[in-house]
Amino acid sequence: MKVASVSDIKRIDELASARYGVSHEILMENAGAAVARVVDMVAGVRNLLVAVVAGTGNNGGDGLVAARHLASNGAEVRVFVVGREDKMTDLARINLARVRSAGIPVEFVSEENISELRSELEYSDVVVDALFGIGLNKPVEGVYRKAIEAVNSSGAIIVGVDIPSGVNGDTGQVMGVAVRADYTVTFGLPKPGLLLYPGAEYAGEIFVSRISYPRALLEDESIQVETNDPVFIPPRRPDTHKGDYGKALFVAGSRQYLGAPLFSSMSFLLAGGGYSRLATVASIVPHLGSKASEVVYEPLAETANGTVAYANLERLLKLAEWADIVVVGPGLTTEEETSRLVREVVARVDKPVVIDGDGLTAVSASPEVLRKRSKPTVLTPHLGEMSRLTGVGVDEIKQDRIGVLRRACRDLNSIIVLKGAHTLVGMPDGRVYINLSGNPGMAKAGSGDVLVGTIAAMYGLGFPIEVAVRMGVFVHGAAGDYVAARRGIDGVTATSIMHALPRVLQALREDIDGLYALYALREL
Repeated sequence: MKVASVSDIKRIDELASARYGVSHEILMENAGAAVARVVDMVAGVRNLLVAVVAGTGNNGGDGLVAARHLASNGAEVRVFVVGREDKMTDLARINLARVRSAGIPVEFVSEENISELRSELEYSDVVVDALFGIGLNKPVEGVYRKAIEAVNSSGAIIVGVDIPSGVNGDTGQVMGVAVRADYTVTFGLPKPGLLLYPGAEYAGEIFVSRISYPRALLEDESIQVETNDPVFIPPRRPDTHKGDYGKALFVAGSRQYLGAPLFSSMSFLLAGGGYSRLATVASIVPHLGSKASEVVYEPLAETANGTVAYANLERLLKLAEWADIVVVGPGLTTEEETSRLVREVVARVDKPVVIDGDGLTAVSASPEVLRKRSKPTVLTPHLGEMSRLTGVGVDEIKQDRIGVLRRACRDLNSIIVLKGAHTLVGMPDGRVYINLSGNPGMAKAGSGDVLVGTIAAMYGLGFPIEVAVRMGVFVHGAAGDYVAARRGIDGVTATSIMHALPRVLQALREDIDGLYALYALREL
């Protein structure tokens, strides 16, 4: 599903009216009706005590329409408008008049009577939050802050209109304070702020209502952000061999880090890859061989500190000629000799390369090696690694994940997986995919190593590299969810994620619609 930025949805709004004759008033009517429908779905309308907390803008107008529909269907509704009547937009004022004509009580809220709002909300079954829409771009202060605090402390079911008030529509950042909704009804398309943290934590369950926007506008190719939805994995043909499912070379591990090379190379096989070759320091091969005998090992010369020595360069380049895809970085350490080797391998390998962990630290010292590559490059940084790659501080990245990611993909000529809650996958052409699988239990050592093996496996199964990266991220997250559902979030480990990969692939082959439904946003 496409995800519309604030500017995208404003453009859609204007075009719906100017090009298709779908007026703003029609859209507002449909939006308010959608909110009322969700309230009925989650709480039942008849005899329900509903408080609508509205602002003076068009988001408030949506809430006023919802108030009228809820009252018509049997709810006992009161409306509280935060702000002055003479500041209301034309459409909000029109719907205020309709609410009054319907006999619905309306009270304007100011600093002087904010305590009355708090008391009224405590008696409500449902609070409809229509205070701010997606255009909020400054911190919430004064009576508006107090109104949001009153909504949050009400104890009622909270239904947000388009986006929880106080959440930035583009970045998901909380503008000082925000409503914590149980449900959010968003219009046309979901907004990034609903899917990016911390905004996603405030949105609750999300419903998407098209409100009669023309389909052509909602599917416009100029909208470059989408949810990372899974695609069908073709069946394995009977007459095949291991080479038909990809040959992956992993340059990983050191005397200090034994888990990373094991997880990455073995996950490739468990996610459906055909031939996994691990080039690692000779001293750890016997141990790894006893744990994963299905992997083929290439023992490498090592430094005095037990890391991969630069002297292995030509051998690694020769091995890369055999491979379909090369993964570099897991557990290599940041020793300078090894980092120099990584940069040389990345610069000279003429195959798709996935760079993770210590490999990212190595190339961040000389990003020019990435810019000059002609074959696809995939980077899988967490926030700290992304900061080293871009020179942008972690806090600044958090403020604008999509914007920073887009600039980095273009500058570094790379597909970038920005890991975290709702991982982002960015492409050099500006497209960004928001992944909705995964859970906090996956924030464990080794989880990222499983991810790179899974990405490589998706490429081995025949997906183009861009789709392979997206699918690898989705499958990895879904495997983590499979484990969490059976062992609890705290019991999720890299090992358990790795061993759940086949279950997810089975589900994708046998019931992709059922798996998709677990992660798809609900459409009205």
